[in-house]
Amino acid sequence: MKRIALYSFLLTCLFSCRKDPESSESISDAATAAASSPIENLNIQTSTFTEIDSSGILMFPLQMGENPRENGKYSYKEMPDNGYWNMIFLNSNTNEYHLLTENKILIMDYDYKYGGEEGINVSKKTDHIFYNVRSLDFNKDKLLDEKDPVYLFVSNRFGENFRQISPENCSVDSWKYIQSSNKVIMTVTKDSNKNQLFDEKDEVLTFEIIPNQSETPKEIFQPEIKNKLKKLYDRDWKRIK
Repeated sequence: MKRIALYSFLLTCLFSCRKDPESSESISDAATAAASSPIENLNIQTSTFTEIDSSGILMFPLQMGENPRENGKYSYKEMPDNGYWNMIFLNSNTNEYHLLTENKILIMDYDYKYGGEEGINVSKKTDHIFYNVRSLDFNKDKLLDEKDPVYLFVSNRFGENFRQISPENCSVDSWKYIQSSNKVIMTVTKDSNKNQLFDEKDEVLTFEIIPNQSETPKEIFQPEIKNKLKKLYDRDWKRIK
């Protein structure tokens, strides 16, 4: 019995000794993995900012720089040089700040002058900021790029209530705020031939929306006028056999 007890004790000690190096090795591996985490190679870039309407509200478009890993490769997808993946809004009077959104988006452009020409101020005080945004992986290629639709988004001038105001599955071509009617008029391309592209072969539609109301955009030109236009074009421009 004493021999059995002694053997059991020796086996226990042997396994304990074997586990210690493995345990310390796994801890070391975890520390190394943490040290080489891709997130450590990221550099947040707030290289420019804009004040909205002399209000003390500042908007910082966000870009991101990345240092290569030890093997020279990168961990993150490339973004367009003129694109932003988010924005920070800062109240410089209180130092309070918040993100525009926590959803995955690509901001191509933004406008707080209501689509007016550069250098021409709109007499109405800015209540909204407009954004051209890619937010839908339309062709399911796991990218947000020029093949995906551009949507028109809007927020208030504090960067709150960020929402889409252009129709789904249509890419915005142009838009303008019409002050007299308090409407945004936009032209959009619809993938009418369903080839997952937005090009010159697709139909271009016109929509309107009142930005300070929670409503969906409405198409301006109804089917009857579009059918009339098709008939007139067919009458006057058909190829002669």
